[in-house]
Amino acid sequence: MTERIAMSRVGYQLAINVAPKIDKVLIPRTKGRLSSMGLDKVGLVTSTGAKSGQQRTHPLALIEDADGLIAIASNYGRPKHPSWSANLIAHPDCTIEYKGPPRRYCAELLTGEARAAAWAAAVDFYAGYENYREKCAPREIRVFRLRPAGD
Repeated sequence: MTERIAMSRVGYQLAINVAPKIDKVLIPRTKGRLSSMGLDKVGLVTSTGAKSGQQRTHPLALIEDADGLIAIASNYGRPKHPSWSANLIAHPDCTIEYKGPPRRYCAELLTGEARAAAWAAAVDFYAGYENYREKCAPREIRVFRLRPAGD
């Protein structure tokens, strides 16, 4: 039911305009557990701006896998890549507040088979990613693996 709402026109508008503001307040107050999407689905990713060099924090859906976390730079199917993805390419070291206090991670832009496997997991996590892929074509959605620092 939640996924159907998220994939609706109203859900889309809430995700773009309301959820990020709620998440920036709610996630730190719940030690990275609760977001506008429920328990353990969204984390706050803080990275260094690709152009500005300033710290930027974005609420992102995060998918757990054996090697860390997966983040999908769908930008809700819009034609341009989200700014946070350019930040992670320019400065892969980041901090993520998810299921606990903030921890350091290192981002890797996935390609080839690793990207395909992560994309399959993402679509399983949220079917709306496939709609975003179709909507933003020919742009290829960036897929990142976020590994705990030191791994």
